[in-house]
Amino acid sequence: MISKSRFFQFLFGISLFLSPTVVSLVAEPCGTMISSFEKPVVLKTDWLFRKGDNLDWRDESVEDTFWVKRSVPDYGISKTENLTGYHWYRCSFYLPDNYTTPVEPIAIQLGRIRDIDEFYLNGKLIDKTGVVLPRMEVDFQKIRIYSLPTHLLKPGLNVMAIRIYAATNLNGLKEAPKIAKERLLREEVFSKELFAMVCGYVFIFMGIYFLVGSIVRGRAGENFFFALFSIFMGIYVLIRTQHRDILFESFTWSYVTELLVLICLPVFFINFMHQYLKMKRNMVLLVYEVFLSVLFIITLFFRNPKTWILVIALFNYALPIAMGLVVYLFVKNGTTNIKKVKFILIGIACLLPTILIDSLSALEIIISMPGTLYLGFLIFLVMISIQLSNDIVLGLENYIGQEKELIQMERVKTGFLINLSYEFKSGMEKIKTAIDNITTNQGKISIKQAVKTTAKKAAKKKIKTSPSPKQTGDPIKQAEDHISYMSYMVEEAILLRKLEERTYIPFYETFSVSELIKNCVASVENHLGQHRKNAFIDVKPKDLEIYFPKELFFCILRNLVENAYQYTDPKTDIHIEFYNRDGFHQLIVMDEGMGLSQLEMETIFQKFVRGYHDKKNEIPGAGIGLTLVEASTNFLSGTVSLKSSEGMGAKFTIRIPEKPKK
Repeated sequence: MISKSRFFQFLFGISLFLSPTVVSLVAEPCGTMISSFEKPVVLKTDWLFRKGDNLDWRDESVEDTFWVKRSVPDYGISKTENLTGYHWYRCSFYLPDNYTTPVEPIAIQLGRIRDIDEFYLNGKLIDKTGVVLPRMEVDFQKIRIYSLPTHLLKPGLNVMAIRIYAATNLNGLKEAPKIAKERLLREEVFSKELFAMVCGYVFIFMGIYFLVGSIVRGRAGENFFFALFSIFMGIYVLIRTQHRDILFESFTWSYVTELLVLICLPVFFINFMHQYLKMKRNMVLLVYEVFLSVLFIITLFFRNPKTWILVIALFNYALPIAMGLVVYLFVKNGTTNIKKVKFILIGIACLLPTILIDSLSALEIIISMPGTLYLGFLIFLVMISIQLSNDIVLGLENYIGQEKELIQMERVKTGFLINLSYEFKSGMEKIKTAIDNITTNQGKISIKQAVKTTAKKAAKKKIKTSPSPKQTGDPIKQAEDHISYMSYMVEEAILLRKLEERTYIPFYETFSVSELIKNCVASVENHLGQHRKNAFIDVKPKDLEIYFPKELFFCILRNLVENAYQYTDPKTDIHIEFYNRDGFHQLIVMDEGMGLSQLEMETIFQKFVRGYHDKKNEIPGAGIGLTLVEASTNFLSGTVSLKSSEGMGAKFTIRIPEKPKK
């Protein structure tokens, strides 16, 4: 339940918000005594009205037999008579006998009048807006504030007369005239329009931001159309304030511009929705755009209020089509992409009540709240801006992410090529060393043979020849191993490509598992220059032979064993196990090295990924070994699993179904 204190606080807040409106309701009748101008005086009742025109009606004394008393505002369309043309309003007030000239200038505010007016005080023309002849110039948006010359104000009776020319059947006073200090009246008008002006500039700057964004991105059509919609909305709002007099010298051109901007708004918004939801333009939209284009062109040539009313009527008749198109777009595509349009829907939900309030206030059903509509459009455009900005941010994040992935890929590919080049360079140097050793040994042998021949000629006795060096065969074996290793690298790169493209055809053969593992370990040790005594091989049974693609088995085994040797200290143990169980070949390679983190285990089988630890990056390698292990295992319908943690070593388990012997 809401407490009474809270309820009264709420009512007090509402009263403060509506205080200008409440004050304006406290009015005086014509003929009242004005003792001071310190407070605004609103003259609302007992106005004299008469249709027709006679300049004598401006005088202080007029026969009022045919004049009708009215209360103002009385703006609208008369249901009993056509008031197009001239009509007059008269009102009097009294000043005290001791009246003294005010220090500050005094003025009267008549509000907006449709369409041309002249204001008289005590029979003298004070000011006017618009002309009838020689060419009609109207202005029904200007707020009339006319200064009251102090020398014309006098003690006793003062008479005001307003001569109005209505170019259409819309006529009357929109608000009750108010007499007050001119400074206060102009400040009040400015304060009423301040929020609208701020909204107008916000809309324009918002549109410029998205317009620049659409140009920079080069492909965001939704940003372009939303920018135009926001900019035109800002211009429309500013024209409807007193900025109109600053931007344009002629009201006619200002109103034509206002109508042209208004005609463009639905087209921009519908095209924005089409672009944003990635939908094709339909025939209804094309017809609607053609209609508005024709209306746009003919509006350029319209110069009087009657034709402007026709333009507004045609625009309003076609407006439901635009609303139907927007609803269709939301129903057709918005429901499946609710996240993409949620902020736009929130904006529309906030806009509709403000349009309803503005319409009811225009019909004088509720108290006028002119800033409500601008607030609705501000929320509406801000919601769309949030939606588009969110999309821009997500797009930039995706772009940056893709750029990072490309940079990372280029980096690992470059590392792959460098490592590959390093391996070839290292292999070629070792081959050259082996060839040099072979050449040196052969030279030594030739010299010794020459010495033997000379000795035989000098003395005929039995000489014990020196045996050939024990290492004569070793350089050749080293060269063969390194040539084989480089061949492995090339063949494995080709094999990986075939496996990825599903073009590999396996060749099954029978071979001894123990012998193949020993040969693989010997090849790895010879290549890495490590001859470990702590590498344990366990094949069950020891004489096990399998019918299997030997190339793939050797490829899996060599990469796992080489990794175990490279990423462990030579003093640590390495275990290699192989056995058959439940119709599966199972290969296990375990080490007690540096191990892998959880993050590394998630990505270690990816191509060119070699880990993130600095020490691991110092170890040469191409970064495709484990990728090839996984690809080969998957090709054989097997599985590969990894158990590891940092500092605790790693255990790779390969489990592949047995193939029937042909």
